[in-house]
Amino acid sequence: MYYSKSLHHYRKTLHLMAKSKALAEPNTDLVTQSNALIESSYRMSIPAKRVMLMLLGEIHPGQKDVTIKLRIQAADYAARTGTNIKRSYSDIKSGCRELMRTIITMRNQSAKTTEECVVVSRMKYHDNDGWLEATFTQWIAPHIHHLKNIGYTTIEINQAIKFRRFHTVRFFELLMQRQKTGEKFITLEDLRRSLQIEKNQYPRFTDFRRFVIEPSIKEIEKKSDWMISWEPIKKGRKITSLTFIFSKNEISDIGLKNLSLQRSIINSPQKKMMTPEEYASLHPRKTYGKTTKEVIDMMKNDD
Repeated sequence: MYYSKSLHHYRKTLHLMAKSKALAEPNTDLVTQSNALIESSYRMSIPAKRVMLMLLGEIHPGQKDVTIKLRIQAADYAARTGTNIKRSYSDIKSGCRELMRTIITMRNQSAKTTEECVVVSRMKYHDNDGWLEATFTQWIAPHIHHLKNIGYTTIEINQAIKFRRFHTVRFFELLMQRQKTGEKFITLEDLRRSLQIEKNQYPRFTDFRRFVIEPSIKEIEKKSDWMISWEPIKKGRKITSLTFIFSKNEISDIGLKNLSLQRSIINSPQKKMMTPEEYASLHPRKTYGKTTKEVIDMMKNDD
C-alpha cells in the first residue's frame, strides 16, 4: 500500500516536472498578449517596441511566474530587424530603459475604471557580451500569461518587428485580433486612443488618413504577406469609424515563376504587363479570397 502511494506520487512529480519543462521553452517566434493590452493606450520608440516584443516572446502564455529574469541578445535583435550589430547594442539598451518609464493605460468600459502601469521593472545590460536581462512588472503579468480564460491575440514577431514605424506595429497588432475573420471594425476614437494620438493632432480626417492610416497599411503590405483594404464609416457627415478587410496574400505563392507566362495569359493589351499579384493589390476587395486562376479570369473579363 505504501509502495503504491509512493509510486503514484513519483509519477505525479514526473508529470509536473515534464509540464514545467515544456512551459520553460516558449516559442520565441510568437507573442501572445491579452486583447486589453493590445487595445491599451501608449506611445514609445520603435526600438522600445521591438524590445518589448522580443521580451514577450520569451514568455510562455501558460507559465505561472512572469517576473523572472528574461534575456535578449543584441545579435538576435540585429538578425530579426536587419539592424547592424553596433546599432543593436544601443537599441536594446535604450529600448529597455524606455520601457521602464513608459506608462500603459488600460480602460475598462464596463467597470468604468482606468489602470496605468509600466512594462519593465528592472534591466541589466552586459556591455562586453551584448545581451540584456530584464524583468516584467507584476502589474503587466495578468496580460501576458494565463490567458486561456480571457481574450488574447498571438502574432508573429518576425513580421511585426521589421516595421520601422510605431503606428504600423500597433495597427498590425489591432488587425491581428481579427486574423481569423479577416475583418476589423474600430471607432476612430478607439483607434486614436490606442495610438495615443490626441484630437488636436491631425484634427482633420484627411491628415489622419495621410499621415497615420495610409503609411501604416502601406508598410504592412510591403513587409508582410497581408493585403488590406479599408473604408471610413460616416455618422451623418462625420467619419466616426473604420472597417478593415484583410487576408494573406497567397498570390505571391502561385507557383507561376515565369512572369512572361503569367502576362501572356492575359488577353487585354492594357493589362498584358500586369501580373495577378499586381492586379490583386489594385483590387483587394474584388480579389479577396480568390484563387490565382480566378484572379486571372477576372483580368481577362475586366475590359
